[in-house]
Amino acid sequence: MLSVDRRALEGLPLKLLIMSLLISLTAPAVMGSLEGYERSIARSEIVSEANRLARLSEEVLSAGEGNRRSITMELPVVSSRYGLAVEVGGGIDNTSAYSIRCLEEDSVFSVIVIDDPPVRTVTMSGSPLMLEAGTISLMLECARVDGRLCVVVEASP
Repeated sequence: MLSVDRRALEGLPLKLLIMSLLISLTAPAVMGSLEGYERSIARSEIVSEANRLARLSEEVLSAGEGNRRSITMELPVVSSRYGLAVEVGGGIDNTSAYSIRCLEEDSVFSVIVIDDPPVRTVTMSGSPLMLEAGTISLMLECARVDGRLCVVVEASP
């Protein structure tokens, strides 16, 4: 019986070495997979919030000139780690005013074109409004700019 116990104690370090080797080989793959999952969840939440903004823009334009509505957007905090953002509006003569763009590291991964009815979203500065991680309050107003009916988007304090 003593010889059997001695073999078990001698084999234990080898078994522990094999287990630690297996764990060290699979850990990077598991961590990479979790990071990819987290990124895809953040991207889908960003697109969902951009769709909410697009629907509200359509409602504001449909309600007519002078209509004002506010929206509080909740962009995931983790999106800043991956460089995710939402870009809204543009200049009155720019075709990008008809879309809301979802960005990852300054490249577009999703575009929501507001075309039913066609809604021109503009900012008072004429440059697109960048929305990044966190809670953002926006004010949308249907107004006439340069004789054209559009939705003016502004960040609320």
